[in-house]
Amino acid sequence: MNLDEACRLLGVVAGTPEKQVRSAFHELMRTNHPDVVSTTLHDSRSHVDPALLTEAYAVVIAELLTMPDRRVPPFPEPAAAPSPQMPQRWDLAASHDGNTIQVDAPPDEAYQRLLDAAAGLGGIGHVDRNLGLLEVIVRFEGGPSCSVLMTLQGRSYGTDIFCEMESIEAQPTPSIEPVLDALVELLSPPT
Repeated sequence: MNLDEACRLLGVVAGTPEKQVRSAFHELMRTNHPDVVSTTLHDSRSHVDPALLTEAYAVVIAELLTMPDRRVPPFPEPAAAPSPQMPQRWDLAASHDGNTIQVDAPPDEAYQRLLDAAAGLGGIGHVDRNLGLLEVIVRFEGGPSCSVLMTLQGRSYGTDIFCEMESIEAQPTPSIEPVLDALVELLSPPT
């Protein structure tokens, strides 16, 4: 996530002081955090994933720390758009083999798509883009809540997502197969 995207997500502009950035982040977290907002009552179009808010805040604060006046710096000019004649290298397909999801996309794109897909599957528990880690908490109907830990590994043909699941309740861990099926469906482009 670049500075411009992070600022748009937090609702701040160039020149905003650090204190206002912090206030904007805290207000957004108060209105979007899953411990506060009922997942059945919120409007998904106005809901912002707290993991994205946290990532945006980290990007803006890291930039603020480099500024002597602790204000959001002006945004750099956007790079020129790539030529429309460039061939598409990745076909964006996803599949799994029982514990590993293969995504035909580079790791950074696969991570963003996985983060979006995981948010539609359950609650985001942990995000570490630098290490390629993502944890999502899923609840099985009539079964336990489980932690699904996903680790991304870039390959020459795309990205592998290694998945492990463990029950976080005093019940046995169910099969990970339905979780992987749902993730692959959410990761694959509409046909």
